[in-house]
Amino acid sequence: MSSSSWWYGIFLFPVVILSSLTSRFAEYAFFATAQSPDSIIGLDVAWFTLQMLLFWIGILVAVVVLVCLLGDLRLRSRDRTRSSSIFWGIVGVVHLGAVLFTELLFISVPALSYYLYRRRTDQ
Repeated sequence: MSSSSWWYGIFLFPVVILSSLTSRFAEYAFFATAQSPDSIIGLDVAWFTLQMLLFWIGILVAVVVLVCLLGDLRLRSRDRTRSSSIFWGIVGVVHLGAVLFTELLFISVPALSYYLYRRRTDQ
């Protein structure tokens, strides 16, 4: 078995969950604050800035998770005892899409959790 350290980067996938859900909350807070006539001046800008910051952090971490997943799959495919499936690459892309569509987390989180579980036990 190859001793790849790529799979440690996949452990960052919960950061995408946290940033996506918090970004969605900040988006709703921004719209609520922007439509309220009693809002504090600048609060809507603060919510918008927080939302955009969390969105881009989610994108960046999801790309890191995808690259680490593909790197680990590539090294594991060289090992003839363990075949890798294109399914796991698709799961990484779905996790990247979950930054925009949080409903996709219902697919990618269990799949990535299972991948990490199996990867840990295969060592």
